[in-house]
Amino acid sequence: MIRHLLLDLDNTLYPASGGMDEGISRRMIGFVASWLGVSYEEAVRLRIEGLPGYGTTLEWLRAAHGLKDDAVYFEAVHPESEIEELAPDPGLRKCLLGLGLPLTLLTNSPMSHAARLLRFFDVEDVFLGVFDLTYHKGRGKPHASSFLDTLKAVGHDVEDTLFVDDHPKYVKGYKEIGGQAIIVDEKDRYGELARDEGYWRIGSIHRLRALLVEKGVLDS
Repeated sequence: MIRHLLLDLDNTLYPASGGMDEGISRRMIGFVASWLGVSYEEAVRLRIEGLPGYGTTLEWLRAAHGLKDDAVYFEAVHPESEIEELAPDPGLRKCLLGLGLPLTLLTNSPMSHAARLLRFFDVEDVFLGVFDLTYHKGRGKPHASSFLDTLKAVGHDVEDTLFVDDHPKYVKGYKEIGGQAIIVDEKDRYGELARDEGYWRIGSIHRLRALLVEKGVLDS
């Protein structure tokens, strides 16, 4: 029985096709290039090679390349000006409240970024809690502890919680601890993966309620 929704933030509450996804990726790779003293193109290659063993770029840089100061990374990747890359979504608040289930937010970004976006969309007050990467001491999704510690903090568990995220690695991580998940697939890339792995799939957060009704989680 699903009684609780655990939601991702980036590319889940807003579309990946917007400017913020490209901006975050560009700044992240730019930081990698600067930190490692390599070209942007070389940073892209090194990150592709190194990231599969880690949950996030930050975790990879800390473990493999000696980064100690998380704040330096977060400030570079998530400056205050990033908010200019977002498009308003006046219907998001109604969408989330219309789900009729308790909601919790779990993000691999810092709290400053999460708070900035939630204010922008006017949805700060719709969540039981907001849990960022620093809450989990840098070991965020897909590490099991990030899911389990978050759920414990809000009085829920894997059995009663449906997880919604756009990243296959994170959805897989939740499934591996026995959870049920929905992958947000705006660009229609994960149809085969969803079928093979047993994930539900939506193109947008605005389709979530309809899917939950279709699957019998919510009454129509």
